[in-house]
Amino acid sequence: MIGIIINGAILGAIFSLIAVGLNLQYGVTRILNIAHGEFLMLGSYITYIFFTLYGVNPLVSLVISGPIVFILGILIQIVVFRKLVHVSRSAEELESRSLLACFGLTFIIQNVVAEIFRGTPIISAPYLNVSTDILGEPVPLNMIVVAVMSVIISLVMYLVLRFTSIGLAMRATVEEPAGAQLVGINIFKIHAVSFGIGALLAALAGSMLVMIYSNITPYIGPQYTFIALAVIILGGMGSFIGSLVGGFLIGYVYYASLTIDALITLAVVYSFLIILLIIRPKGLFGR
Repeated sequence: MIGIIINGAILGAIFSLIAVGLNLQYGVTRILNIAHGEFLMLGSYITYIFFTLYGVNPLVSLVISGPIVFILGILIQIVVFRKLVHVSRSAEELESRSLLACFGLTFIIQNVVAEIFRGTPIISAPYLNVSTDILGEPVPLNMIVVAVMSVIISLVMYLVLRFTSIGLAMRATVEEPAGAQLVGINIFKIHAVSFGIGALLAALAGSMLVMIYSNITPYIGPQYTFIALAVIILGGMGSFIGSLVGGFLIGYVYYASLTIDALITLAVVYSFLIILLIIRPKGLFGR
């Protein structure tokens, strides 16, 4: 039980960070980015490359992988999704069109990375790979560091959204896009920055995941996209607090099922999600 509590919380912190990025993208741009996990995969590969070739500390590489994927996310939003925003006559039409575009984006990123690395799984970047005791339970130190960093990054993102001018502009764009434009907010720039930040958060999560997991491949993205979707649907679409709470709930469910059989983890997670949605269709914090 102590192992489930500790390891479930660690997984929950990571899942929350992944979900916060996806929730931000959907909440501001109305783009349901099912290619979100591919940005996480890119963060893992960037960190691995800098660690193996140049000996860069995986935590230091966060300031490398994050900005690289942030710029990539902005470029993708401008080139691919901005046109869809212009031609879509409603939010529902934008969601359906962007969903198809994201499917294509998933396969493009996967195949480009697979072509470069020949699909060979990469091993983890061994960093702080020692155990420490917490309440008598041995826990790898790198997992503790990753969990703490995930929580810190999520809280910093909350503070940015809550107390900065860019955060205010994002919230205004969500609540009243026409009114936001009337007071001088360029909502198309806000869309691009929001999408880029979501990609950045996914890349940071991927950079830290490579510290604790091996066998990272170009095809790991969809697994984490599905988990992030489960988290934000459980917590409530567009709810930042919901992403945090939902992430920890899914983390506990995921780890508990992992101790039984690794092959049924996603099945258990989505069964749990379906039951909760039957009870509360809008999620825990949905409006």
